[in-house]
Amino acid sequence: MLDIYATLEIKKILEQIQNYSKSELARSQIINLKMYGDRQELQFHLSNLKEMMELINNYGNLPLEISFDISKFITIAKKDGILSPLELDHIALDIINSRKIFEYFKKVDENKFPLLKAYSRKLNDESFIYNNIKKCIADDLSIKSTASNELLNIRNNITKIEKNIREHSLSLINQYKDYLTDNTISIRNDHFVLPVKSTYKNIIPGIIHDVSSTGSTIFIEPNSLVMLSNQLYVLKCEEKEEINRILKSLTLMIANEENQLLTNNKIIAQLDFISSKAIYGINKKGIVAKLILDRKLEIKEARHPLIDEHKVVTNSFYFDQNQRIIIISGPNAGGKTVALKTLGLMVMMNQMAIPLLTKEEAILPFFPRIYADIGDNQSLVDNLSTFAAHISNLSTITHFVSNKDLVLIDELGTGTSPNEGEAIAIAITNFLLNKNCFALISSHFESMKQFAYSKNGIVNAMMIFDDKKLLPTYLLKIGLPGKSYGLEMAKRYHLDESIVSLAKEYLNNHQSSNINDVLDNLSKIVNENENLKKELENKQKEIIKKEKQIERQLSSLNEKNEHFDEEMDKIKGQLIEDAKKQIDDIYNQLLKEDIKQHQIIKAKRDLDLLNEEKEQIVNSEEIHLNDFVKTDLGFIGKVIRIKGDNLEIITNSGMSIKANKNNVNKTNKVETSYVPKLNVDEMVDIKSNVKLELNLIGYHIDEALPVLGKYLDDCILKHFTTVRIIHGMGTGQLREAIWEYLKKVKFIKEFHYASYNDGGQGATIVVFK
Repeated sequence: MLDIYATLEIKKILEQIQNYSKSELARSQIINLKMYGDRQELQFHLSNLKEMMELINNYGNLPLEISFDISKFITIAKKDGILSPLELDHIALDIINSRKIFEYFKKVDENKFPLLKAYSRKLNDESFIYNNIKKCIADDLSIKSTASNELLNIRNNITKIEKNIREHSLSLINQYKDYLTDNTISIRNDHFVLPVKSTYKNIIPGIIHDVSSTGSTIFIEPNSLVMLSNQLYVLKCEEKEEINRILKSLTLMIANEENQLLTNNKIIAQLDFISSKAIYGINKKGIVAKLILDRKLEIKEARHPLIDEHKVVTNSFYFDQNQRIIIISGPNAGGKTVALKTLGLMVMMNQMAIPLLTKEEAILPFFPRIYADIGDNQSLVDNLSTFAAHISNLSTITHFVSNKDLVLIDELGTGTSPNEGEAIAIAITNFLLNKNCFALISSHFESMKQFAYSKNGIVNAMMIFDDKKLLPTYLLKIGLPGKSYGLEMAKRYHLDESIVSLAKEYLNNHQSSNINDVLDNLSKIVNENENLKKELENKQKEIIKKEKQIERQLSSLNEKNEHFDEEMDKIKGQLIEDAKKQIDDIYNQLLKEDIKQHQIIKAKRDLDLLNEEKEQIVNSEEIHLNDFVKTDLGFIGKVIRIKGDNLEIITNSGMSIKANKNNVNKTNKVETSYVPKLNVDEMVDIKSNVKLELNLIGYHIDEALPVLGKYLDDCILKHFTTVRIIHGMGTGQLREAIWEYLKKVKFIKEFHYASYNDGGQGATIVVFK
């Protein structure tokens, strides 16, 4: 029987997960991971995984450093061995990991992460061991002199002796420099020696420790240095003994805390194990599946984990009691095998509590076993042919399969004669149907497609093929059988046309019904539906995109509107204050002049009323003719002329106002009385002499109408009843424009040509209400 783990290549996925781990124990646990054999155990691990993915998304990755399997160090300690500084440092690192994890979980909400929080509560505080190790062992793994008073004294004495040896050696070099090959002191066999010329070896009394390769230099330890060297040797031995004593003490401390340290080590590994799977899922955009009791499997848009994410084609799978077996048909290299492996991997990964690469949460039951017969099963070891290997696998499957298992079979019935292969394929499919297991089977046999239609519980499926390009799409479509496209492919690759024609004729003559024609029509319908589906999906994406844009715009607009009233109040208040200041200035200047004081006082009172007036601002959208607008100075009226960004506005009282588009806002308020707003220019106009006639001869229409509007406003302020507008006769265009303008002014009672003596048709008399 094929190894299901090797068949589905799960080890490659486990290696990817292993790359995220920091713990030696977790790495071993990951690479040796198998499917959980108990439903409750699987549910526990899935729940842990789901919590971990949410935990990382909310609080970030666990603060894990490298963690070693310290059980072997504990074993040494329990057997009265002595741990090395490196081994002790590994244990100290594990204690730091425990402390960091414990601190990390302090900020975690226990109600949301009860399973993971439970791990942190089991961690033991072994800080005193960490402190003792760090007190004795330096970062470079040497033993600190401060590890004990005895060690400090020994090393101080060693330093003194070494200093005496160096000083005495220098004096010896000066004393015997004529007999030396080099004026430096050397060390041989841990002894300080002088490099003496071989001809003078008897001159310097001492112990010979070495001879150069040429024999020209003799390395002699002078007798005067022997005593100092012996003292240094004794101190070095004492230093080594004291270091061993310190390490032994630390090792004994480790042995006494065996259970606590091992517990921490295992908890770190378990959290790292879960975390590695979670990080893999997050990086791959995976989702933890839902484990259910019912016999139902629903996986939407699954991605094969080992195919490039930019190239992989997603497929969906559905099984229940009414759809227990799916038979996939279609062309070779169309993706049938990948579909089989994708389903197998999704089930296997779920049963290992690994996130699934799906569009949304998959729904799966618990499968005690997955059986597979996929690929070329020729066995060289057992001397079995491909067909024999297939039959051997099928024999095992049919012997052990239960109603709770999943079966994956690729190219069922191949390897023997077509007739026998079809018979075997149908018989095995029928056997699996009666076993009530879930099975995904690929086949080229036409009778298998017909068999699926004749049996409840079996459905056909096809790998969609692009008829025009004759290329596979790798998309699985459940509900319809697929076509093999052998003749079409033969034609595309330029097999002799006569051979293709003869093959087609033979095929037609030996089929009781031309099922391929039916499949052709079905394929076309499927392709059309798929194209329509893609179009709908694209349109739906566009709609969703536009909806999001509109939501953003509405959100922005609402935000602006929230501040609009506040800004308008500020602007209006500032304008009123400015206007009041202007009135005060003018009032002070004109007290001695012709203007009446009560007029200015009234104007100030009217300005105060502006602060109490509330009107509804519509928006700042495009201004059109006949829109009602409010100027930044508080005038409200109808737009009667637009030229570029310049507007002409007529108020209810008939006053003509010029304004820029940027200085007005549209308003719903139509019925309002004109509120006088006096500024410097208006005060000058009221005080100036306004004549009873206006001469517009020589003006263009665009120039004349603004002048006319201003003149009529001044006439109203002067309380004139009748005035004359001189426009001349000419072509009559200026007169027509003036008359059209006068028709729109509400405070004009009537207008007509002047009398013969007043200019006749070259002038117009205007009578005010």
